[in-house]
Amino acid sequence: MDRPTSTETTALTPIARVLAEGDRMRELLDDPGETRVSEPILPLFLAALRLARGGPLVCVLPDDAQARDAAEGASWFLGEERVGLFASRGVRWGSGLEPPPHLVGERARALEVLAAGGLVCASSLGAAEGIPPEGSRPEPIVLRGGDEPGVEGLAEHLALAGYERVAQAEERGQFAVRGGIVDVFPSTGREPVRVELFGDEIESLRAFSPFTQRTLHELDEATVYPGAERLAGDLEPMLVDDEAGEAPPVPADLVAPLPPPHLVWQADEVEDVVREELGAGIELGDALRVTQLPAGQRHSFEAQRPAVAARGLAEAERDLLAFVRGGNRVVVTFAYLGEALRTKALLRRV
Repeated sequence: MDRPTSTETTALTPIARVLAEGDRMRELLDDPGETRVSEPILPLFLAALRLARGGPLVCVLPDDAQARDAAEGASWFLGEERVGLFASRGVRWGSGLEPPPHLVGERARALEVLAAGGLVCASSLGAAEGIPPEGSRPEPIVLRGGDEPGVEGLAEHLALAGYERVAQAEERGQFAVRGGIVDVFPSTGREPVRVELFGDEIESLRAFSPFTQRTLHELDEATVYPGAERLAGDLEPMLVDDEAGEAPPVPADLVAPLPPPHLVWQADEVEDVVREELGAGIELGDALRVTQLPAGQRHSFEAQRPAVAARGLAEAERDLLAFVRGGNRVVVTFAYLGEALRTKALLRRV
């Protein structure tokens, strides 16, 4: 339910800035070419590249899982509000099935993040599948105290955005109306939102538990992303013979969901997935092609997964000391501040 903002504040943002402002990143931007990025550093690399560019960044990866992992990892360095995930629809056009609301909302949110200058990690199918044109897609609904949508007006907006009206909103993409209260479970939300209206005016917004119906916390604002790809009633109904197994036709007005990508991770795999699943190619244009295997690339950004298996603090300290003497910038993280302070006090040589 977060809206993109211009701030980029996480504890790990300074690490991304070090890489973004370093010589190797400047050389890459000045003279792009074949680039190697080892898989463990990919999220940090994407975050640093977005900071170095100072504008929107679209990265295409082979599948939904890789795109989701990259987006989640990059959000540690940029903040969740600056990173979007554009996964596949989950169902094919022409199958007669509608994508689940959470995927629709996630994709709509990614488009908003991109428009605000953020980073979007897209899967190959997500980038290749068309979407309805902008005028046919529902807009996100922003709820704030003091706004005056009215109960019926809000219910109408939610229905047009693909939300299902039910007796009790328990799943994403549902809403319920009881007197002057509208409960809605946003397609991208972790919990539903209770909107209390006095007359036409929104008096309060609260997140609540769908199981106990108890309030969890107050909200100043909530963004409800669409639960359907197309405005209800926008497309002319088509007669389909279900008994003959006839599939509905693919809409003729679909458009490319994203601009040409700036970066492609494992381009050969991306092209193979689209060709196998859709029987078509994908236009990658002049995107920077990034691979993880060494092959004499012009630029290289390498890292390895943590592999320190110390049996105690003294042994761990020797490993850390070796990293520091090797010219590395070392960051050690802890779950809690107290644990970090206690360990720091016990270190003797580092």
